[in-house]
Amino acid sequence: MPIPSVSVSIIRARLAINTESDGKFSIPGDLATMRDTIIFAAQNYQVFKSTIRELNDRDSIQLVKEAYLAPSKQSVSKLDTLLNDFDSNDIEHYAGISERATSFEWLQLAQRFDSPKIGGVLKNVSIYRLVFTLNGQVQGNYTGMEYTKFRVRIYGLDSLTRGPGQDLCSKVIEVKSNGRRRIKIDLTNLNIIIPDPEFFVAVEWVRDFHNMGYVRLNNADGSTTDRVINYRPAIGISPVKTNNLNIWGMNFRRAWLPYRYFSPDFTDLAIKAEVSK
Repeated sequence: MPIPSVSVSIIRARLAINTESDGKFSIPGDLATMRDTIIFAAQNYQVFKSTIRELNDRDSIQLVKEAYLAPSKQSVSKLDTLLNDFDSNDIEHYAGISERATSFEWLQLAQRFDSPKIGGVLKNVSIYRLVFTLNGQVQGNYTGMEYTKFRVRIYGLDSLTRGPGQDLCSKVIEVKSNGRRRIKIDLTNLNIIIPDPEFFVAVEWVRDFHNMGYVRLNNADGSTTDRVINYRPAIGISPVKTNNLNIWGMNFRRAWLPYRYFSPDFTDLAIKAEVSK
C-alpha cells in the first residue's frame, strides 16, 4: 500500500517535493550517471537515504515502519496554560516566502516551548499565517485568498542538540484552510503527553502541485529577479522578542538547525500552545 505524501529531498540539487496519494514520483534523466543523494521521509517511518544512482532500475522503495509506544491515557485538567502569547494584530513578518535573494529551502519550522509541567497534555495549538497571496513581495498588494495545506508535528526534546527530538504523536495531523489567518487545531483527543521540560510544535510544508505558488525575489539593491516557486503557508513571526532564539528549521538533509533569519530582532514563530497542568 502506498504511503501518502512522502517527503523527497535531493541534497546537492536543493530540491524537495512531496509524492501524491499514489506514492509515485519520477526523476528525469539517466539515474546511473547522477551524483547526488536522495532522502525519503514520512511520519511514522524510518528515513531512507540513498545515492540516486543506486535507484537505477528500481521501480519501488519500501520504507520501514517505526515502532511507537503510545503513552498511557492522561486526564485533561481544567487548569490550562497558554504558551507564547502575543497580540496577533502586531504580526508584520512571515517565514516561508523567501529569504532575500534566495528561495525558502526548509522542510519544517518548529517553535520551542517551555512546558509548564512534565506529563502535561497538549490541548491545542494556534498557528497564524499569511492569508493573502502576495503580488511580488509587497505585503500591501494582495491578489487573492490563499489556499493552504500543511502538517503539524509535535516533537520532544533532543538532549544532545537541544532541538526537536522524537515525534510525540503518531497520528498524521494535516490541516487545510482557504481563508483563516488563525488556524486553531484541537488536539485533545490525541493524548499528546509532554515528557520533557521543553517541546516543539512544527509546521511541515506539503510540497505538492496543489499547495504551490510563486513569489518574486528581491536583490539587495531592491531590484527583483524572476519569480520562483514557493509552497504555502507563510507562517507569522511573533512580535514579542524573548531572551532566547526559539525557532528551529529542518533543512533538505533533514537536520535541525537554529533558524536565525529573523534574529536578533525576532525570536519566535507566531504559534501558541495550550497545555493542561
